[in-house]
Amino acid sequence: MNFKHISRIAGLSLVVAISSCTRHAGEPVSRAVLYNNETDVDTDGYVFFKLLHEKAKFETQLATYVQSAPASSAAKELAAKVIETYEGMIPELESLAEAHFVVLPDPGMPGFSVPHHFSTDSLGSFSSEAYIAHVQHEQGTILEQLRRAERNTAKTLRTYAHEKLPAVEEVFALSGGKADHGAHH
Repeated sequence: MNFKHISRIAGLSLVVAISSCTRHAGEPVSRAVLYNNETDVDTDGYVFFKLLHEKAKFETQLATYVQSAPASSAAKELAAKVIETYEGMIPELESLAEAHFVVLPDPGMPGFSVPHHFSTDSLGSFSSEAYIAHVQHEQGTILEQLRRAERNTAKTLRTYAHEKLPAVEEVFALSGGKADHGAHH
């Protein structure tokens, strides 16, 4: 091959490579976002969105179930607080995630089903203590994600996490969790 053919092939390859990742007329975002699932946040931000959304949906649905189950008044009070805290958070997370090109809800996310250890047994009893312990554990996980998001590179995530942290800490305390003041410094 002569230099003329090599330079044409190189030029064509360069044009294809550049045009495949740029935004074209009529496209709302770049092709890297459209075709490569590229997001506008780092890995911590991506995990934050996916995990917090999944937990918020599950905990809200489980709390709704607990409201109708033969649970103790303490468990029902906690479930009401969980619903109050997370029900409004779900559409906020979806909207914020959309702004950062993260797809929520996850298309592969299974539908809600009550875990076997929370369903009422044949005698109609429900383990309120197990539910309260579950909420406490999950709030600890969510608190950790919110604290990580407070240090994220995306300002919108830092602001959102800072706003939601007090409400989640309140649910954590209501479930019997103790704040570890030295853990997040």
